[in-house]
Amino acid sequence: MKTIPMLEMEQEFYKGFIDWVYSCRTTEAIITYRAGGELREFHVYDPMWLVNCLTKDIECLFIHKIRYSPADKDQALQFQRVVSLCFQKGINSESKWKSSWWVLEEKMKKKAKRVRDRKNRRMEENRGKFMKEQQEEEKAFKRKNEKIRIALSKKPKGCEEIYKAI
Repeated sequence: MKTIPMLEMEQEFYKGFIDWVYSCRTTEAIITYRAGGELREFHVYDPMWLVNCLTKDIECLFIHKIRYSPADKDQALQFQRVVSLCFQKGINSESKWKSSWWVLEEKMKKKAKRVRDRKNRRMEENRGKFMKEQQEEEKAFKRKNEKIRIALSKKPKGCEEIYKAI
């Protein structure tokens, strides 16, 4: 697997942000916000999902620290560390952060495309050859069968038997 599959996150919750809390019962962060006239909340099961938020959303989560019970400090701070890292490095759903992995992945994609194109060209060139070879094999097979059919359709010659007296 080359990339981490990311869940599509709710965007622009910073406009009506209320609070975010770590739930020890379900081991998830719950972000509560107001959208229109209703209260909405969504559950973040993995801290890496926060990477897929907008810049303003990450900034909002960075400013408003996560609430948690003292017993769950380590788990809750994982969510806060990811938000801090995203805020500091400018990592969010709107940008590709600069990394040698991106460059390497782009090179690998281009190389794979070149190899695929080269293979497709060869297949196209050989497609006609293969069809011709197949037709020639069919013709040779038909000629061989035709010779056998003609040979079998002929009536055998009558044989004269010569008997010698003993």
